[in-house]
Amino acid sequence: MDTMSIASHSAPLRLVRIRMPDERRSWTIIDGTGETVDDLRHWIIHLEQTHCSPNTIRAYARHVVDLANYLAANESSLVRISVPLYDDFLRWRAGAAKGQLPRPKVVRFTPRGTAGLSPSTRNQIQLAVKSLYRFLSGRDAFEIDSRDELKVFDGHRTYKPFLEHINQRRTTRRKDRYLNGDLGRVTRRVHDHRLLPDQVLELVQACHLLRDAFLIVLLYNTGMRIGEALGLRHTDIDVKEKVVWVMPRDDNENEARAKSRRVRAIPVHDYVINMYVDYLTSSEYLPAFESGSEYVFCNVKAGVRGRALSISYSKKLCSYLKRRTGVALHWHVFRHTHASEAIADGYSLLEVAERLGHASPQTTADFYRHLFSAEVRKLYLTGPQRVMERLDQIREAELMGRNFHWA
Repeated sequence: MDTMSIASHSAPLRLVRIRMPDERRSWTIIDGTGETVDDLRHWIIHLEQTHCSPNTIRAYARHVVDLANYLAANESSLVRISVPLYDDFLRWRAGAAKGQLPRPKVVRFTPRGTAGLSPSTRNQIQLAVKSLYRFLSGRDAFEIDSRDELKVFDGHRTYKPFLEHINQRRTTRRKDRYLNGDLGRVTRRVHDHRLLPDQVLELVQACHLLRDAFLIVLLYNTGMRIGEALGLRHTDIDVKEKVVWVMPRDDNENEARAKSRRVRAIPVHDYVINMYVDYLTSSEYLPAFESGSEYVFCNVKAGVRGRALSISYSKKLCSYLKRRTGVALHWHVFRHTHASEAIADGYSLLEVAERLGHASPQTTADFYRHLFSAEVRKLYLTGPQRVMERLDQIREAELMGRNFHWA
């Protein structure tokens, strides 16, 4: 495939998925003629080499493609970007309908009282743009269009002054919404962002497969991210020491990965290990065992037996359980719940940060500062203990031949 620089591409740009010779998947950006935009492909390679997650790379690349197409529609380019044009782009993105952007020539100013870009989306766009221009500024081969006539309209017509300006912009930080209002409101909001033990049990019993039930119990007891769980291998579970190891890897066949690059160990209750052993020795797991699969969560009923469970299946499972139980479920709620339980049990800020795998304790403090107060801590019960007792009853019923089924 032919290549070209960002200074000479033909609009519109498009983000496409590619498969490398070693079967690894990646992304590239092509122009209107189907040619690869060389500078942008090198930027994506740079993101991969600096261990950005696949989801982050895809999101950053999409934002850059949108920005490039907007600039092209307004007779500019990534090389000749200006601060006013960038701000117009943000307003344009704020007026976009889900999945469909408005015409680039039309800037929709958000009416008062309606929501614009969320802080997380605005931050992500800003981080993507910063990443691109910082990368370009470090490349000797990058050409700058610095003709005098371009400076007649605005002093920010080359990318370097733009980079200096964008570097000074800070990401948007919202005030801790849990600290606003009276304690009653705080109490309700805390409860809305955690699962009660009875809800966890309801989700477990709604699962048709022991594998899916174990996934629920594991997430609840460890606070792992769903990507970390889907990349879990049998060698990561120490049955004797009752520890689950979170190992960052780039070669998982389902492309799941740990967000943090640090290895961490999470101690778990006996009943979590017992449930893992039950799953491993069940007839349900037998086809995967015979395939020699090294993944804990893998195909056992459909698809290629033993292949790592796909991220798309986890999304379908989450939607299914949400519909069947009525529980407001998303995978990240298990992290909030686990953090809540850990704080209630007296874990310190540093200990909670270590269990969750946060790069900095400040991240933990930003999210869970409201839970470290004595008033809120009193709201919590020993959830894992209740789940353990109920699962022990279920396991005992199975051992006594009462034909208990997970569904």
